[in-house]
Amino acid sequence: MSINLKTLRQFDLNALVTLSVLLEVKHVTKAAEQLNLTQSAVSRTLSKLRDALDDPILVKSGKHLALTNKAERLEPAVTAILQQVSNILEPEVFDPKKHTGTIRLATTDYGTHTLLPKLIPLLAEEAPNVQLTAVDWPSNLLNELEENKVDLIIGGTKKPPEDIFQRVLAHDHFKALVRAEHPIKDRISLEQYLSLNHIMISPSGRGNSAIDEILATMGHKRNVSVRVPHFFAALEVVASTDYIILLPSHFIRRYVDQTKFRVLEPPFEIPPMEVSMFWHARMHQAPLHKWFRRFIYEKVYNRVKS
Repeated sequence: MSINLKTLRQFDLNALVTLSVLLEVKHVTKAAEQLNLTQSAVSRTLSKLRDALDDPILVKSGKHLALTNKAERLEPAVTAILQQVSNILEPEVFDPKKHTGTIRLATTDYGTHTLLPKLIPLLAEEAPNVQLTAVDWPSNLLNELEENKVDLIIGGTKKPPEDIFQRVLAHDHFKALVRAEHPIKDRISLEQYLSLNHIMISPSGRGNSAIDEILATMGHKRNVSVRVPHFFAALEVVASTDYIILLPSHFIRRYVDQTKFRVLEPPFEIPPMEVSMFWHARMHQAPLHKWFRRFIYEKVYNRVKS
């Protein structure tokens, strides 16, 4: 059934509230008291309702007023409409223990290894009926969120567009990594760094990173020989070549066997990397997603409420 916008524009929908009370109390003065309006205001509204509905609505019956046949038929419909409007306007009460839904979370293989083992037990306890689907970090952050392919992305990236929200979860620092038998020993100069072949973590397999932009401001360019989408695949390449890679220090501490690799300080200053949540404006006020984002921030990353 299509909505008749012309008819709705001609009718004051606020009058439905007055109509509902009149249908209930069947008395203009009592309706005015309940609505905190003057009797004349309610009488004027009743007159407009009579014209709009082509029905007297209330008629004399002895010493009292009674509903017309049409008014009796209208009463349950008016009550249902106002109840639906009230439900829309009432703030949603979200109970994670009872809620059923799905969260589609995208992150890197590194993020999956560090996040999911902690997240899943906590989520099972707090929201047992919420299903979690984890997918690879998308090659195009904007498209994946805008096309509703994922709900939340956790990782590091450049400043997102205006329709994508960001909340920083943690910071990390980059370290350089080479194999243990690499010709370069304890320290690496900028000249040595630039002379090497580099591996870059790149979900899309193309383009430059923030590191390349930093080097460009210094008037330098590195040779990115290999682009791979996953952290652990990059480790395997580093282990069998003289290539070099920059990786988050937390990843190195947790997953890199330092008897097989050598960790070096980068020969130039690199700002700390931000680990953030990203979500589309469409999901900003959705109860499940709003709760889940706060849950990640406070419970999983142990951040203080803000």
